Amino acid sequence: MKDTLNSRLEELKGDSLLPMHMPGHKRNPATFPEGISYSCDITEIDGFDNLHSPTGVIRNIENKAKELYGSEDAFISVNGASALLIASILSHSKRGDKILIASNCHISVWHAIEQGGLTPVILDPQTREEYPFAMRILPEDFEAKLKEEDIKLAIVTSPTYEGVISDTASIHALCKERGVILIADEAHGAHLGIKGDNNFPSTSTADLVIKSVHKTLNAPTQTAVLLSYGSKVNKRLLRHFLSVFESTSPSYMLMAGLEKALYSSDVDALYKNALQLRAELLELKLLSLFTYEHIDISKIVILTKGAISGYELASVLRERFLIEVEAAFPDYIIAMTGTGDTPSSLARFAQALKAIDSTLTENPSYKKPRFEIPSFDREFAVTIEEAVREQSSKVSYEAAAGEISAEYVFSYPPGVPLLIPGQEITEEIITLLKKAEENGVKLKADPYRTWDGTLLKVDTEAEIKV
Repeated sequence: MKDTLNSRLEELKGDSLLPMHMPGHKRNPATFPEGISYSCDITEIDGFDNLHSPTGVIRNIENKAKELYGSEDAFISVNGASALLIASILSHSKRGDKILIASNCHISVWHAIEQGGLTPVILDPQTREEYPFAMRILPEDFEAKLKEEDIKLAIVTSPTYEGVISDTASIHALCKERGVILIADEAHGAHLGIKGDNNFPSTSTADLVIKSVHKTLNAPTQTAVLLSYGSKVNKRLLRHFLSVFESTSPSYMLMAGLEKALYSSDVDALYKNALQLRAELLELKLLSLFTYEHIDISKIVILTKGAISGYELASVLRERFLIEVEAAFPDYIIAMTGTGDTPSSLARFAQALKAIDSTLTENPSYKKPRFEIPSFDREFAVTIEEAVREQSSKVSYEAAAGEISAEYVFSYPPGVPLLIPGQEITEEIITLLKKAEENGVKLKADPYRTWDGTLLKVDTEAEIKV
């Protein structure tokens, strides 16, 4: 058969590959919504409401989300959390405003800063030497930035890709004192804060909270909800920018799938399954389950501690055990649990990890992760928007120091940029990118070009603002 997307998806349906990755329904037929097919594929026709100005059945979906999470209002998206993040930022800022942003925020947040002509004030999360990823945003660090700068808007990611949860209640209190709107990117926390569930942590405390429902619940990919709290939210502008960044022909199949997911959102089994899986994984000898006081237990992070690389571990799981994980990095892998998992599917994952663990030998030279989270001052010569629009050309690592970046460079997943347009390219950044590549990190540049180890620099002269 000709190699097409359809043929590959058909082949995927028939294989026994275990998905330890999103979406949360895990391709488990028991979670599929009944009755949704091409026969339901319509756009705005009479009697079916309009996503851009919902007053009927689509507004009922938003009301269900509001009821489910206990928010004051809710808005749905069929363009993922990205559209909701961008719309939230642009509807609560003006060109030139300063936005306080955690350095581990998703690329869509940076795109909103670019489109809005905003000035980023960057805050690094806490780091720990033994872990190769960001930890919490500390309220005291957040407060220091609020005191130093005239911040209009702030955004944090909680939980992170690795499941780390920040103290958003304290952070939001600091924002309220200064009249700053807080947006919480809770894309990975659709299962958090569901009313009646007392096991998982609560939803983030913020003016606006964004959840990718498809990541852990039974909703189809691309579906997300935005929850709003308090009177500072500008609902008029929010609806406007949601309309700007969503299709004028939204998929009613996706919205129907989201609706069914919100009405079947029992996460009790997810919690119990994740807890049992973690108990099994605590028996690992050389591989290690990441445990932490402030964590979403549904995220499974396995630290490899030099016994094997994360990339090798992911490859062995795929090739020998037919298990596909969410993401791999030099020193760890991420696996995701979801409402589509079963005790037997998670037991299969645990048994595979234990089998691999039993074949590994300790690496006595391993002291700390091979690729550490960067934490350094970032100087911007021009705005992100200006840098993206300027004439540009490629430059080698050797000749890049002192130039101005014209593009984003990031690892994907999770889409957190290591270099940002408008930013001065320093020797420190070049060393960071080289080290990332040496350790197997897959770097990605702007979509129009394939990463080839060169950087894109702004061709015009510009003074670096200190």
